[in-house]
Amino acid sequence: MKVLMVRSLLSDNGPGTQSLTLAKDLRKRDVNVMFAAGGGAYVENIRQHDFLVEEIPELSPHGRSPFRTMRCIQRLRQVIVAYRPQIIHGHNAASTICGWLASVSAGTRLPCVTSVRGVEERPTHQWRNLVWRRTPGILLGVCEKTKERLLSYGVPENKIRVTYNGVDIERFTPLLKDGAEVRREFGLRGKIVVGCVGAMVAGPGIEGPTKGQDNLIRAIANLKDDHPNIMALLVGDGPRRGMLEQLACHLGVTDKVIFAGRRFDVERMLSAMDIYCLASTFGEFFPNSIIEAMAMELPWVGSDIAGLGELTAQGEAGWLSPPGDVEALTLNLRKLVQEKELRTRRGRRGRLEVEERFTTGHVVKRLLAAYDAAGAAMGSWL
Repeated sequence: MKVLMVRSLLSDNGPGTQSLTLAKDLRKRDVNVMFAAGGGAYVENIRQHDFLVEEIPELSPHGRSPFRTMRCIQRLRQVIVAYRPQIIHGHNAASTICGWLASVSAGTRLPCVTSVRGVEERPTHQWRNLVWRRTPGILLGVCEKTKERLLSYGVPENKIRVTYNGVDIERFTPLLKDGAEVRREFGLRGKIVVGCVGAMVAGPGIEGPTKGQDNLIRAIANLKDDHPNIMALLVGDGPRRGMLEQLACHLGVTDKVIFAGRRFDVERMLSAMDIYCLASTFGEFFPNSIIEAMAMELPWVGSDIAGLGELTAQGEAGWLSPPGDVEALTLNLRKLVQEKELRTRRGRRGRLEVEERFTTGHVVKRLLAAYDAAGAAMGSWL
């Protein structure tokens, strides 16, 4: 089987890394994957794993217009004619629709699946969610909460599959021994390290970063007097980094917060952490970084939004707090900082949950079933 994965951008974020992880596992099952994308920081990384990537600038979400959309369809048509895929796997509605129209113009009318990682929350933009009803083929929700939201917008239930995200448990393993080296690199020897991996960007209508690194910094400020050996390790970069650095300075915790910048060796960074924190305030239906941390046997704290409640193992692996509630976040962190045995117990429970539910192998089995079902779902669109 040949699959054409179509993405607006191949960025070094959860969706970007998830695409590569799935492609590698699919290749083991004799499924050949090619990518078409509007560019992105992760393009060369994917090529280094011997996958073809066709860069189509018109796929990028920046500067979309009717002319660019037509040009995008034309370029995708050329890719389809040359590559001859049997499935189009889009990673947002625009990518799938452009890919499907390109296949129609090429005379193939290919089955489609679309990964749905979120829905539009802003009242003025609800029309975007209606697009999901008309997107061709099968929709792959990353959690049950995604499915609930799609159903609320009138998407037929037989069109939706819940696949979750998956993690490569051979790459993300607690057996990795790089933690001491990373700690030496950043001067973290003997510290209790609370980490976060994520882009430092803002969401629609939100001033602070969507991953909630600002609230983690505030929690560190709350804990530093009682726990002087606590440190925050922030992995990632983006437009809100300057704001976060200023916040750390304002709260007097500049010496307690390490800004590691963008890193591709995420598993090494995780191996240096004792606790994982994702205090997201927006848009997290099912974040990759949490299950990667769980695979590394890290206990975690996070915000009670979207699908995070589906992976806490009834509170045995992670703790949830209301989005933006710094006091509740501080309380949950304090419990883990104080009790090493609790950290160990929760970390092991998290790894077990990943092995039982969230490996790449689990996801690929669901994905292949969706590919098989996609053909039957095509006839009623348009």
